[in-house]
Amino acid sequence: MAARKSSPRDLAAKSRKDGLAAANAGPVAGRIAELDPGLVHAGGLEDRIDVSQAEIATLAESLRKAGQKVPILVRPHPDKPGEYEIVAGRRRLAACRLAGINVRAEIQDLDDASLVMGQAIENIAREDLTYIERAKLAARMVDEAGLAAADIDTAFSCGKTDRSRYLKIGRGVPDDFLSFIGKAPGIGRPRWEKLVAHMASDKTALPRMREELAAANTEDGRLSGPDARFSHLYDAAFRSEVNHKPAEPRTLSGDEIWVPSHDKPVGTIKRTGSGVQLTLRDAPEPGFLDWLAENGQLLVVQMLREYGTYRMTEDLSKADKDEKAKE
Repeated sequence: MAARKSSPRDLAAKSRKDGLAAANAGPVAGRIAELDPGLVHAGGLEDRIDVSQAEIATLAESLRKAGQKVPILVRPHPDKPGEYEIVAGRRRLAACRLAGINVRAEIQDLDDASLVMGQAIENIAREDLTYIERAKLAARMVDEAGLAAADIDTAFSCGKTDRSRYLKIGRGVPDDFLSFIGKAPGIGRPRWEKLVAHMASDKTALPRMREELAAANTEDGRLSGPDARFSHLYDAAFRSEVNHKPAEPRTLSGDEIWVPSHDKPVGTIKRTGSGVQLTLRDAPEPGFLDWLAENGQLLVVQMLREYGTYRMTEDLSKADKDEKAKE
């Protein structure tokens, strides 16, 4: 069972207990206050890939008419007395700015780590982040904010397997691709996971995708939506280039294997003329190599199941494209 998810208030209490509350001359922490939006600055990590200005305008009009029902979450700015950093509620803050009204805000004392955790918990709880937004946020929590990988389990209410997937996908998709694609609400984990795995195994995929990205015309009606833009790059990744030369067996040293929480590769994996060679030089967990030596067959069975899932996803995707082509 996953551990109970901490709330921003829990994190604020811990920060105060640890003596980490930021000094600030503004309203008392733990209270709801009306603030000038100009006093609230960016903070934490970017957790959304794109924000529609039309959506902000619609929200601004709603706030003008009905008022702001749900406060944003801020912390006292550590360097600017009387000012604040946003933790959660960026769209509401932007809408209040556009509407020219004060923003209702809950003020909590949070240290830097708790700021990022509070932001993640608040936004994950809203359940409106797409899968790739969650994956990117998880990667940034570890790689940019310096949080422990296990903190993702708390923020996302997930286990080690999902955490590992979030990190692998979040780290595996380049930021410029996401700027082009957008948040892709119709693309779930299996296709992102398959794309990242293919980019890692086929070193020609990334250059092909970058060529398509450079040549892409976003005014083209065929690329009008994020799901269509994803498919455009996805198809480029899996497109085989014509090659009249016979394929040569791979004899390179192999691709490095990285696991979360390790600061160096634990081994290599490579395709040879006769099969696939996996070499582990370091155990990710104590006793893992002994267990693997005794239970390697279980690993192969599990991978075959995962491969079956990939094949099923690809077949459904191909069938969907064929069906659309007939329409």
